[in-house]
Amino acid sequence: MEYHDLRIVENPTLVREHALDKLRNAISRGLYPPGHRLVERELCEALGVSRTSVREALRQLQAENLIEVGKRRNITVTVISSKDAEDIYLLREMLETLAVKRFVANADENAIKKLQRIHKDLRKVINKGDVRELAIMAGEFYETILNGSGSKVIADTARQLLTRVNYLRMRSMSEPGRLEEGIHEWDRLMEAIQAGNATAAAKAMGDHLGAARKAVVGKLQEEEQQQAAAAAVPATAAAAAVISTRRG
Repeated sequence: MEYHDLRIVENPTLVREHALDKLRNAISRGLYPPGHRLVERELCEALGVSRTSVREALRQLQAENLIEVGKRRNITVTVISSKDAEDIYLLREMLETLAVKRFVANADENAIKKLQRIHKDLRKVINKGDVRELAIMAGEFYETILNGSGSKVIADTARQLLTRVNYLRMRSMSEPGRLEEGIHEWDRLMEAIQAGNATAAAKAMGDHLGAARKAVVGKLQEEEQQQAAAAAVPATAAAAAVISTRRG
């Protein structure tokens, strides 16, 4: 996804909904990464819509915890801590293991064929090493399971978590060996779904999300430690300067 993809070229009746979808996708796909500052004027120009439409979309994104509004209405994409990421993935495990059970029980032939097609395409993308495209397709894989679960409540709740974690997924997939592990986990999940074994499918989904949680949380913890160490250096230097001045 690129910046020019944001522009709404039509004149839809529900402009706000189009603007909301565009901005939500831009955040989840990493066009606007965590910590990035969003400027209303720039968003209006990128989307080609009024400031009112942008503000309404931003209010909804704030309600979804995708953005934060600070002092003087400084708007930034929410930064997810390692603790938040762990909690998000734990909730995903609860919801999506249940969703895949329901999928095995309720999904029609078209939904299963769509999941098989995405799984096949995932293997092709892995061979190309395109992490961004792979992360997007993985999102489609989970969405298909949620939509085929037959539960709007489960699907809607889990979908909000997926939106928050999509960018993090790209980070975890960049970890050495994670892509190879991930495709084997998807393989086992697909085998269980195609066999109609709901219990095995739920276990495979739980194992997959547990491994993803470990990779994501580990990556974030490492970055947080590096940031803390970097922040400590100026403080130490300042303290040393004060001591030196007093001695002088």
